[in-house]
Amino acid sequence: MAGVRVEVHWLFLLALLVAAVSGYYLEALILLGSLAAHELAHLTVAWLLGVDIDSLVLTPFGGMARLDPSLDADPQSEVSVALAGPVQSFLLAGLASFLMGDRLFDPSLVRFFFQVNANLAFFNLIPALPLDGGRALRGLLAQRWGYRTTTVWMARLGLLSGAAMLAAALGVLAAAGQVFLTPLAGGLFLALGAMAEGEEAVLRSYQQFLQKRRRMARQRIIPGGTLVVVEGTRIGEVLERLSARRYHLVLVVDRSLLPVGTLHEAEILDAFEVLGPRATVEQVLDL
Repeated sequence: MAGVRVEVHWLFLLALLVAAVSGYYLEALILLGSLAAHELAHLTVAWLLGVDIDSLVLTPFGGMARLDPSLDADPQSEVSVALAGPVQSFLLAGLASFLMGDRLFDPSLVRFFFQVNANLAFFNLIPALPLDGGRALRGLLAQRWGYRTTTVWMARLGLLSGAAMLAAALGVLAAAGQVFLTPLAGGLFLALGAMAEGEEAVLRSYQQFLQKRRRMARQRIIPGGTLVVVEGTRIGEVLERLSARRYHLVLVVDRSLLPVGTLHEAEILDAFEVLGPRATVEQVLDL
C-alpha cells in the first residue's frame, strides 16, 4: 500500500477470528481503529523525518514499522519513530478516560477503548525487541555500541521477557485454572518476534553499510578510521565494529600482533555477500 509492504501477523488474524466468533464486533472495530491510530503515528513521524518505511506488520499488540535500513545509520530517528506509537495510544487512553462519564457513549465500550489503548501503550514500551520500547532503546544504545551488537542483546532481552510472560501465564493456568490471554499471547508474540529480530541483525548490518557506501560515494571528503583485527575473526564480527559515520581500513594481524595484510571496508562488504558472515578475515585476504 503506497509503496509499503503490509504484513499481518497470524496472532492478529486469530484475535479477529475470536472476536467474530464471540460476537464482539464493536470491540473488534475499536481494536482495529486503535491499531490504525498507533500505526498512523509511526508513519506520520517517519514521513516528517523523511524516513522510508520498508514494511508494516500488524499484530494484536500494535503494529511494527520496519524502517529502511538507512535509518540504522541515524539511530536518533529510530527513537522518535518508535515512541510515536505509544504516545498516540496514551493520548487515546486519555481521551477515553475523559469520555467515561459522558452519557452519549456506552460505558462498557469506552472502558474497553481505554483498556485497549492503555495496554497498547504500556506493552509496547517494554524495553525489548521487537516492541517499540526496544526499538527506541536500541536507537539510544546503538549510538555507542553499534546497531548489530545492540540488536542482538535487545533481542535476547525480548526472548527472556516473552518466556517470563509465558511462564507466568502458564503458572496461573496450572495453579488456578484461569486463562490470562494477554500475557499468554503476548509472551508468545514477544518470544517469536525477538528470535526473528536476532536472525535479521547481520543482514540489516550489511544493508546498513551498503546504504553507507552509497551515501559516502557522493562526498568529496570522507571521515576515516582504522580497525585492527586478529586472524580468525569472522566478517560478521568486523561488521559489528564498523562505525556508520566513518570509512575504515582493517589491519589484519596474527597472534603475535604482526601485520598480515590490509583490507578496506568495501572488500569486507563484498566478501560478506560472497562468503557470508562466518568467513574469516584471512579468507577475505586470499580472495
